[in-house]
Amino acid sequence: MPELEPVTFDYKKEYKRLVENMPVMLWTADATGQWTHVNRSWVEYTGLIGESTGFGFEAALHPDDVAPTLEVWRNAVATEVAYNIEYRLRDTGGNYRWFVVRGRHLIHDIDPSVSWVGTCSDINDQKVAEDEAKLARIAAIRALGLALEVRDRETSGHTDRVTRLAEELGLALGLSASTLEDLKVGSLLHDIGKISISDAVLLKPGPLDAAERIQINTHAVAGEQFAAALGFIPPAALQLVRHHHERWDGAGYPDHLRGEAIPVLARLFAVVDTYDALVSERPYKSAWSRQEAEAELSQQAGQQFDPVMVQAFLRLEAENLLSA
Repeated sequence: MPELEPVTFDYKKEYKRLVENMPVMLWTADATGQWTHVNRSWVEYTGLIGESTGFGFEAALHPDDVAPTLEVWRNAVATEVAYNIEYRLRDTGGNYRWFVVRGRHLIHDIDPSVSWVGTCSDINDQKVAEDEAKLARIAAIRALGLALEVRDRETSGHTDRVTRLAEELGLALGLSASTLEDLKVGSLLHDIGKISISDAVLLKPGPLDAAERIQINTHAVAGEQFAAALGFIPPAALQLVRHHHERWDGAGYPDHLRGEAIPVLARLFAVVDTYDALVSERPYKSAWSRQEAEAELSQQAGQQFDPVMVQAFLRLEAENLLSA
């Protein structure tokens, strides 16, 4: 009886066959971070394979996501930590969808071209739902701020104006998207604590006496407590609500913080809040000119305000980059 030849099984070939036919988008990369293989699902979605000259996936990315994605990927490659990021990928029709991309470094490489393996999973429906929920929260938060303006008749339009100015200054200072979101939320709610102030004090047309000033100053802490009770306001926004009346020289309230001990968003907001108050007409004062308000900010830099924030604000104002 003739001997049967041993059957050999090409594990590497079989692995590649399985990867190629998986219904999810899979990829591999070498030790330098260069993608070395993408499976059929990736190619069918993007229509791209081998077109990129960098790490290997940039050609399919939304332009706004290229820089942050490469930063995270380079850090993962350098430190060999797990890679996890959300970004938008273009399909063959030119449309973008959100994906979460996860990668893991292989400690024992079988193939030197494969030091990283990863997946690319569609999360677009989830992201759309999250964005819609976020917009609903922002609308509710804005409604709270506007409701206060109805009661505090002298500040009509103040909430929207200072929120817009704060966002413009934050963009100029290079704040991240998440920090800008915190800034927006805190700006919309900055005076919400005034709901605890009596009408006799809040609506008084003339100067406040010492006891009334003490009462009005409680709105910062009351505002933080009220906003925190909502259950979804981020910590940085709560800090803005509590500390936007602190002063650079330590003479502010409620905690007499000084200099950089004051949270950065509160320091930023203090400048735009004061500016809008100065250039707005109130029952007890006429509106200042923009030049007069700018001169006051400049004079108070290093005393009431963070000088860096004042400098950035005045630069934008000089270049006509701020909303009127």
